[in-house]
Amino acid sequence: MSQKYPGGFIMKNPTAPTTSAAKGVWTLDQVTGYVKQGIWPATPGAPTIGTATATGSSTATVAFTTPTNLGSGTVTYTATSSPSGITGTGASSPVTVSGLTASTSYTFTVTASTPGGTSAASAASNSITTSMAPGTAYGGGYFAGQIDQSGTIYNLVLGPLSTAQVSTIQYKNAMTDTPGASSDIDGPQNTADMVADGNATVYRAAHFCNNLSTGGQTDWYMPAKNELEVCYYNLKPTTTSNYTGSGINPNAVPARASNYTAGDPARTSATIFQEGNAEAFFDQFWWSSTEASATNAWEQRFGNGRQYSAQKTNSRYVRAVRRVLA
Repeated sequence: MSQKYPGGFIMKNPTAPTTSAAKGVWTLDQVTGYVKQGIWPATPGAPTIGTATATGSSTATVAFTTPTNLGSGTVTYTATSSPSGITGTGASSPVTVSGLTASTSYTFTVTASTPGGTSAASAASNSITTSMAPGTAYGGGYFAGQIDQSGTIYNLVLGPLSTAQVSTIQYKNAMTDTPGASSDIDGPQNTADMVADGNATVYRAAHFCNNLSTGGQTDWYMPAKNELEVCYYNLKPTTTSNYTGSGINPNAVPARASNYTAGDPARTSATIFQEGNAEAFFDQFWWSSTEASATNAWEQRFGNGRQYSAQKTNSRYVRAVRRVLA
């Protein structure tokens, strides 16, 4: 038997509910019985908001605590930005939100959705501000991305091509050990160690970067391996497929635990850094300040991203960087 209601027919004697559906007209006793069995679809409670963290110029992560009253069925969490209502989804905390605007402040709320419905929104998160877009004029040069050294986040500044770059320069004039210059992330210390170990004839690249004064700044240095990699990832000049045997970088923000794919990273969207334009890296190998062995140092090619250990006496390009506390 059924009864006509506005909008259609509803079964008077409904079939047993599942975790995803409960159709019909139910008595309170029926509903209570199924709820006690954990069968009746229940609307989850609101998540408890945690900490939102900016992870780049267009992304953020939003942490939260799951509600205790989730009900039954698969749960999906949705983080929503304010302003703009940009969303990201996930099955657990934290949720990543992509598509944000550079240099913009946001807060976030989180909801939980199950077959029983969608929860109320959590309280708003802390306010975060996304970083600048790579290639933005900044700090006497150009913003290249962010680096994480032992939990301290820095904005990495790439020097102008016209004054901060040198071609056909050796890492060292001999294939001998460089004491101390082995850090993958601490370019300032690597540079200082080279400058202390030999004069500008021995370490031309390091002395050039260390002595540079441009853009109103004097604290330039030779980038370490993982700093140079951030420059490539964010300011890749070409559309060439990436070398997929390089790219892991625990010091990038966000950190990258996997090597490049053929298409990631893509060519930079910063026009001035695209191949053939005023600030673009040439498709050549570029020295980092990181020693690989007594005879070799790390370099990276800016056409396909390959990281390579080369003899220190080889002639390569170098481009100075500096860092600013984020």
